[in-house]
Amino acid sequence: MSRQDEITSNLNSIKERIASACRRCGRDPAGVKLIAVTKTYPASDIEIAVGAGCENIGENRVQELEEKSPLLVCKPVVHLIGHLQTNKVAKAAALADCIHSVDSLRVLEKLETVCGSIDKKINILIQVNTSGEESKSGCSEIECAEICAVAAKSSFCKLRGLMTIGPLDGTDEQNRASFRMLKRIAENNRQFFCDGTFELSMGMSGDFEAAIEEGATMVRVGSGIFGKRNYA
Repeated sequence: MSRQDEITSNLNSIKERIASACRRCGRDPAGVKLIAVTKTYPASDIEIAVGAGCENIGENRVQELEEKSPLLVCKPVVHLIGHLQTNKVAKAAALADCIHSVDSLRVLEKLETVCGSIDKKINILIQVNTSGEESKSGCSEIECAEICAVAAKSSFCKLRGLMTIGPLDGTDEQNRASFRMLKRIAENNRQFFCDGTFELSMGMSGDFEAAIEEGATMVRVGSGIFGKRNYA
């Protein structure tokens, strides 16, 4: 099987699983955005995925996004989903259309300043640590409310919703508890979201169906589409 056939087949399978999950909980599949996570995969794989109808791609690292962007002929919607350090904000702002990993006022304020300097409006999600794991990035529930309130007054950073990562090696119920927590926090801060948008970015290759059943509007799938990653 060619690489194109492999990715296309996997992508179609993931889309069907998304549709099935939506049917189980009475949702419209059009309300769930599939983000193909391209961490460690080459630009050629991105071209295949976009050509097969997946217009949203997600990158974890700014440096990797910077390396691949000049190689792309296609024009996907680019989501930065990995931890964002303040010293990478300028490059992230220039390359991404949506940043899922704003987790502090410091990052938000830096991003607002940078976007203002290049006159670019950018969609953002606040990353919340819903598992309580110290190894994970993300703000607390209280910090989230504070960041949302400031973001709502921003001119260039457009607050669209929240993002979380389920617990490492979590059970189905632990994952669902994490997703339900994010939805509750989002509901409590709904008044701050731009234009009434209510995005919940949660769920990856191993748990995206549970995330959809708990309300995800964005799911981030990498290995489920592209296969095993090569970290060499």
